[in-house]
This record gives sequence, C-alpha cells and structure tokens, in this order.
Amino acid sequence: MAGTPIKTEPWNGHVGAVSFTFDDALANQPQNLKPMLDDLPDVHVTFFLTDMGNGLKQNAAGFAALAKAGNEIGNHTKTHAHLTGVGSDSELEEEIVKFAETIESTLAEQGADVKVTSLATPFCENNDKVKGVIGKRHFINRDCGWHGRNDWDTEPDWMSLQAKIWTRSGATVTEMLSALDTAAYIGNFEGANPWDVQVKDGSWLVVLNHGVTDDAGDDYAINPSDIKKIFEHAVENKLWVAPFGTVGAYHRAHFVVDAATSNATDDGFTVTWEIPNEHMPKSVPLRVKIDTQSVDENAVVEQAGKKIVPESDGSYIIEFMAKELKVRKPNADDVLDDSQSTLHKTIFANPAYTKYTVFDLNGVRLGGIKGWIIPASYPKGSYIIRAEAGDLPAVTRIVNK
Repeated sequence: MAGTPIKTEPWNGHVGAVSFTFDDALANQPQNLKPMLDDLPDVHVTFFLTDMGNGLKQNAAGFAALAKAGNEIGNHTKTHAHLTGVGSDSELEEEIVKFAETIESTLAEQGADVKVTSLATPFCENNDKVKGVIGKRHFINRDCGWHGRNDWDTEPDWMSLQAKIWTRSGATVTEMLSALDTAAYIGNFEGANPWDVQVKDGSWLVVLNHGVTDDAGDDYAINPSDIKKIFEHAVENKLWVAPFGTVGAYHRAHFVVDAATSNATDDGFTVTWEIPNEHMPKSVPLRVKIDTQSVDENAVVEQAGKKIVPESDGSYIIEFMAKELKVRKPNADDVLDDSQSTLHKTIFANPAYTKYTVFDLNGVRLGGIKGWIIPASYPKGSYIIRAEAGDLPAVTRIVNK
C-alpha cells in the first residue's frame, strides 16, 4: 500500500495558533503573569531564561511554579551575549548548551521537572555558526521578524523562527489584536498589497515580549491589563494558545508524518517515520485523520500495542515520538470498552440499532438476540455481539456473561 494515509489536523484542530514568549527571566513576569495565567486555563506561554543580572537564580522559584503549571521554560543564554560576536565554539557552548543544563538543574532544585528544548537568540543575532551550536541541544530557535506569522504548509528555518516584537513604542494593543485576527484568518485579505506577505489561511503567530509591568518608563514592558486583554482575545478567536516549543514540535512533526508512506501487512498497514531532531520534547501528541476505511469499517488503530480510540470528530490523537502506527482489522480479542470514549458510549446506547447477532469467539453465528445482554439460556463465557442498523455503521464488541 502506498501513499500517505495520515493527515495532521492544522494547529491541533484550531483555526490558527499563537505563542507568547517572554524574555530575560524578569521578576515581574512570575509576579504578574502567574495569577493571570492561573485564571486562564486555555493559555500557556514560554519563558526564555537568562542569568543576566542573576535573573535565573533570583527568580527560580517563580519560574519553577510557572513550569509546574504547564508553561514552557526555554533558553535565552547564560549572559544574554551577542552570540555572533562570540569567538570560540567552547564559549558558544558555555552560553547555550551548558546553560540549558543549568536551567534544568536550577529549576529541579525548586521541584520542577523541566526539559529545555527551545532557545531564543539575544538581540535576535544569529548565523550559521550559532545555529550549529543551538542545534546541539535544542530543536528550535526563535529570532525576530516583521509579522511573526508561520504558514501551515511552509516549512520554516527551525533554527531561525520569526517573531513579532511587542514593545510600548513598537506595537499598539490595537495592532496586536489585529495580528491575532490575522492568525485566526478573520478579515478580508483579498485587497492586500502584492508586496506584503499574503495571508492564505490560519497561521501560527509568535510574539516576543519582555517585562510585564505598569512602569511606563520601561519601553520593553507591557501593562498587565493589556497582556490580559490580548490573551483573552486569542482565546475568543479560538486560537491554539500554546508554548513556542509545543506548537513548534507539532508543526515540525506534521511535515514528517504527512509525508510518511504506508506498508501493507496481512491485516492492514503500518506507517513508520523518523524523528527529525533528537532534542524534540519527550511527547509530541498529534491530532490526525487516518484512512481506516481502506482496511475495515471497524479498523483498530494501535501504537506500541495500545489501541487508540477515535475522538468525537473521527480524528485520532497519536504520539509522534512513538515513530510508528498500525491500522488493522479487528479480531476476536478486541474489546471495545465503551468507558473509553463518548463516541463509543453513544454508539452502544444508540436506540436506532435494531438487529443484534451473537457469535462465539470462533465467529460461529449462534442466533439473534435483543440488545447487548447475553440471554440467560446461554452458558457462561465470552461472546461476540454485532449490532446493525440501516444508516449506522455496524459495531462489534465482546461481551462476557
């Protein structure tokens, strides 16, 4: 069997995505963002830490608390150095590679289990030499850019992702709200100037922030009330508001999985793929559509021997880091546990099913019955029941008596 039987749902099934990133390990970030984020369960962000001014050491407890709440901790280098001006590879590794380890060990002392997989270049200064060192410890890097948008089917330079900078003098709240609308593909973009970057669909917006404070004298800072308004608008737009590394891993994985081909087996097919970078997160869940109908209407999807139950929309949540997936025909050992899925509960409870047939485990037809209950006249044991109805898919399950 050839072709690509798996198709990743763009932006985890959302209209687009946005990642808010906060640089420099500033004390006002955990102080002002932690309470706000605790009240917004659909919003998780990224903090790029540095030890410039002892930022990491002094604020470790606050960032550990943010990490334990589901926010990402990334690397912003040890001293916030101008990386393109660092002479030797050993100095670059001290700034980048070894500092990632320092972040992990420092936050571990505060009770946070953190794996640093992303970096943000200070001053957005980057070149091929710097990228090479970043890639020794990270799978993705954030630089700067004009609009900060990334399109679903355009693969970016993973060591130089663009971001929209938000400062008091650089971007108004209105402009940021408009950027979120654009990411969600809200608006009419037909009249855009041809020399502008064209908006073709929902996209991933990366935002570069620094401090979060009402101090009007700090041009790099954002008022807490303004960032809250931006967060809330992103949720209202139904964007996927997730950390930089989370969306980046999902985006990168899609180029791999969607290009993977299947190999036929006796009872279905398997799909295998390679991990593009060894420093990707430990887990990268993907929401995908799978061609199961080519195998069987009740085909079983498995990873590492574990069955994956379809979501209510028919998609599947698979684990990219498992590197393979199997689709096969059901057999007598397959038990559809109706407690696993609302979809299954709906199917098994559906009163529209009118025909129920019972078989033994060898597939021998024993007769018709009413519902999912084995009649009292049957001996104790395991049976296969098949439910059928006009327009509904036939459902088979094993029932024990």
